[in-house]
Amino acid sequence: MTGCNRQMSRTIVLGIGNQLGGDDAAGIRLVDILNRRLHGAKAPCPAQVTAIDAGTAPESYASVIRRHQPDLLLLVDAADMGLPPGALRIIRPEKISLLSFSTHHMPLSMFISYVKDFCGEVVLVGVQPEQTEMGKHISQAVRDSMRKLADAILEGRAVQIAPLE
Repeated sequence: MTGCNRQMSRTIVLGIGNQLGGDDAAGIRLVDILNRRLHGAKAPCPAQVTAIDAGTAPESYASVIRRHQPDLLLLVDAADMGLPPGALRIIRPEKISLLSFSTHHMPLSMFISYVKDFCGEVVLVGVQPEQTEMGKHISQAVRDSMRKLADAILEGRAVQIAPLE
């Protein structure tokens, strides 16, 4: 867990996914990008962001979320939404069960129900994968998308992503 100000973090980003599953690693890739930018020599860190690689078990970080009580909890995960590779959408809780997500230990809808009492707002951002085959590398479309999402998070624009209709 890293970020500019761990005690005062107002945004927690949980990158969810499997590092070995191609584009299923989108959330993890995002956390890598954010942490490099947050800790870079030129990083003024205007946003109070903590980026966490949650792997396939975001529920393991419930105590961190409860302790920090962020204004925004942003969950980022690959989700088959039938869109072009790399497309981003905010997924409302009622739509979660209709989509195909990467393998999790606990359904995301249940996790969100549990942590929403500790957060100002919980937002799930789905990333359309191109492929999720084991042993494959993350696609260029998803890499590019994660760089753009990192920009949006650090600029405070992540909640402006279009919702999934």
